[in-house]
Amino acid sequence: MTRSGKIEEAEREFEAAMRLDPKLFEAPYYYARARKAQGRLAEAAKLFERAEMIRPEDYQSPALLAGVYEALGMAAEHSETLRRAEKVIASWLELNPDDARACVFGAINLASLGDPEGAQALATRATAIDPEDPMLLYNIACMYARLGKPEEALRQLEISVDKGMGHKDWIEHDADFESIKETPRFKAILAAM
Repeated sequence: MTRSGKIEEAEREFEAAMRLDPKLFEAPYYYARARKAQGRLAEAAKLFERAEMIRPEDYQSPALLAGVYEALGMAAEHSETLRRAEKVIASWLELNPDDARACVFGAINLASLGDPEGAQALATRATAIDPEDPMLLYNIACMYARLGKPEEALRQLEISVDKGMGHKDWIEHDADFESIKETPRFKAILAAM
């Protein structure tokens, strides 16, 4: 089966799961992630919105939705969603202080909100919890790109890829990397994947 055939099969499965259980969080959340990776951002936004409505305590949906809104040029929605994500992440971390993923999502969110000290504090906390996780390191690269630190962002991205981050489609469509996407080093990282 071709990759296209697998994508079409997955789409049918996501659609069926959402029809069978409209309150199922995982189907719209993972479908949104797939759409984001494909660069189908308007569809990803609608799916992340649906996931967030189903599970409002989840920090991932609003955090990812904010980036999608930004990539779509929806500035007001982007700002509003960043603020909403900040509250959800803070609440989540009060209950789950050792959640490295929540820490790094919070770091990216704070970087987007213009709080470099808060962002770096959460990134440090995340790496203290799980220093080898390639996705965590990838998200720290996103944070540094947001903070206007391209060399550190590229260094973290290289480390992340070296440790196993292999989602090339996701990297190519990640709005967090807008400031470094045209650099030769970024293009070399993608070409080597």
